[in-house]
Amino acid sequence: MRAPTTIAALAILLGAPAISLAQPGGQGAVELSDGTTISQHPSLPKLSLTNAQREQIRKTVLTEHNEIQFRLKTTQPAKDFTPAVGATLPKGVKAQGLPAQVLTQLPELRDYMYVKMKDQVLIVNGMTNKIVDMFSETQPLS
Repeated sequence: MRAPTTIAALAILLGAPAISLAQPGGQGAVELSDGTTISQHPSLPKLSLTNAQREQIRKTVLTEHNEIQFRLKTTQPAKDFTPAVGATLPKGVKAQGLPAQVLTQLPELRDYMYVKMKDQVLIVNGMTNKIVDMFSETQPLS
């Protein structure tokens, strides 16, 4: 009864190095049934919004009452945060999905989120919480 357990343990031990060697540059990659290899750490394509697209987003989210308030215990640490493209949102600040009206017109934004903070609209990579674009919430873009 012990032999099957020992054989299974040996197969696992001997098979593990073979598995890790089988994926030399694809560490953490997932292989689909069609043979396509996909990274477990995908990145979104670079976002290049026009001012007209930013204005469309700005007008839509302007009516949403979800500006970050620094009176809340969870968001107080973010009070001194200065938003900038490339920065990661501070702890306690949660981005939310863009409104359906925006996604209908700009489906390429489906993996992005937004935050209204300090009179700015921050467009955020939904996977990394990094700010990828930002513009004024109150000033129309021409």
